[in-house]
Amino acid sequence: MIKLIIFDLDGVLVEARDIHYMALNDALRKMDESYTINEKEHLSSYDGLPTSKKLMKLSKEKGLPLSFHKHVWKEKQKSTELVIPRVVKAEDHRVIAMTLRRLKADGYKIYCASNSIRSSVKLMLLKAGYMEYIDEYFSNEDVKNPKPHSEIYLKCMIHAGVNPEECLIVEDSHIGREAAAKSGASVMGVRGLQDVVLNKIKEEVIR
Repeated sequence: MIKLIIFDLDGVLVEARDIHYMALNDALRKMDESYTINEKEHLSSYDGLPTSKKLMKLSKEKGLPLSFHKHVWKEKQKSTELVIPRVVKAEDHRVIAMTLRRLKADGYKIYCASNSIRSSVKLMLLKAGYMEYIDEYFSNEDVKNPKPHSEIYLKCMIHAGVNPEECLIVEDSHIGREAAAKSGASVMGVRGLQDVVLNKIKEEVIR
């Protein structure tokens, strides 16, 4: 019996992929255009990774100096915090908000687990109008091992007091699905926000 439903944030509850993608490229561009990530690279291997992991990949694959990491990270976070309030609006997320409200009313615990930093997770949940339906949220700052490691999902389960078989995880990216599968929970893969609807989630819950 499913008691806990954990939602990824970016690409599941909020369309934030482009926010992070553009913000990181803006920061990288200040260093050198050659360090930027094109769309194909983003979708194939960078999407879903925390910024720190993306920077390490860039150092290995494009020669980004390690000494640039701290500055790029800070510039990316500044850009992200400015973009979120302009892009994420509650009126654009009413359908999912109603889905979360129904699930909560039906007695499910609702958690959010994201590879974003905690301040960004909180801001996006607030701006999307979800916070009143979220029992708890965890970020990459709350774990030692970010996705694709399963730690963040296991931490959610322990916090909620449930076993893996009592948990459903909703994920979109291959990195997120890998982390979810490793946790032992049931996994609902989605293509984007359009798939996060009540009837589909209920079908997964009763399987």
